[in-house]
Amino acid sequence: MEAARRVVAALAWALAVFIVFATWGPQALRPHLASAAVERFGAYFVTTAAFVLAYPTRPALSGIAAVVFAVVLELGQFLAPGRDPGLRDVIEKALGGILGAAVTTGFLCFAKVVPPSQP
Repeated sequence: MEAARRVVAALAWALAVFIVFATWGPQALRPHLASAAVERFGAYFVTTAAFVLAYPTRPALSGIAAVVFAVVLELGQFLAPGRDPGLRDVIEKALGGILGAAVTTGFLCFAKVVPPSQP
């Protein structure tokens, strides 16, 4: 079980690095799979879900970190040429992260894989 968690942790961190690249890198190299809103929401949902699976005793921290990550990366777009930061983008990303943490935590609690974390 520990080895699987390490693999999921590595995946979570790799997804976070990919989000940085997709947010600040050249737009021509950014993948386009769906509408921008769906891509933003989905990227943060999946990444935060991976963090919750990797660190299941701290799901709230994963959700909070996703929101902070979204805000910081969006603010950083002011420095990235050709990027257009916006409040709507931050909201889509933050909702993806929060719901990713909530849904994954609910799944883990329902599946009784780990007990709910204590505040």
